[in-house]
Amino acid sequence: MNQPRLLGKTAIVTGSSRGIGRAIALAFGQEGARVVVNGRHEDTQETAHWIARSGAEVLAVRGNVTREEDVERLVRETIEAFGTVDILVNNAGGGVPPQPIEEIDLEVWEREIRVNLTGAFLCCRAVIGEMKKKRWGRIINMSSQAGRSSSELAGVIYASAKAGLLGFTRQLARQVAPYGILVNAVAPGVILSGERIETKWRERSDPEQQEMLRAIPLGRLGKVEDVTPAVVFLASEEASYITGAVIDVNGGRFML
Repeated sequence: MNQPRLLGKTAIVTGSSRGIGRAIALAFGQEGARVVVNGRHEDTQETAHWIARSGAEVLAVRGNVTREEDVERLVRETIEAFGTVDILVNNAGGGVPPQPIEEIDLEVWEREIRVNLTGAFLCCRAVIGEMKKKRWGRIINMSSQAGRSSSELAGVIYASAKAGLLGFTRQLARQVAPYGILVNAVAPGVILSGERIETKWRERSDPEQQEMLRAIPLGRLGKVEDVTPAVVFLASEEASYITGAVIDVNGGRFML
């Protein structure tokens, strides 16, 4: 039997109370990591329960990544519980339904940019000192097909934030590479990851759905199980010579 790829590592996964984040947290636990589950909702504890049932060490810390004090508490409690932070997955995010730009309020713009981009900045800033001390770290930022190209389901704000996250990934990767810290991104396409995405999909007419599927060379929407292997890989030693990169998980919808 192969040794778990993340054995002995401590990983924070933001937005892991549900959807893709939950799947990543569960996969990390199965790969031997000590997992810190983070989210704003009560099901944060439920995710931690399922990880614990697999035999992994786990800590649940509720909080909002857009608040500095919540992020600082998240990292502090992680270090108090497990002594260190090795891996950070910036998965927390989300967006409002697409709107014409002239109908977008500034407050809505700023809120969505904050949850999708500023939250990642705050979390990276909070863990980077610990990673520098050890001269080892893995940061994986969850971007989107919307940030790589465009998206039928996302709006202008979401696409802007996710594109910004890719620029942040590349520049941070260059800055911290001398310390042995790798920073990469994963850009999923349309992934049936929970009620929000499934509702957006169901709201499309049958012709619209068929048109979207025809645009995906693999001919189907994604599942959370399609995304987690890419994240585990980037967190592992197998990716030790990869930084500043983006892995597209979209069935071929966007190719570069």
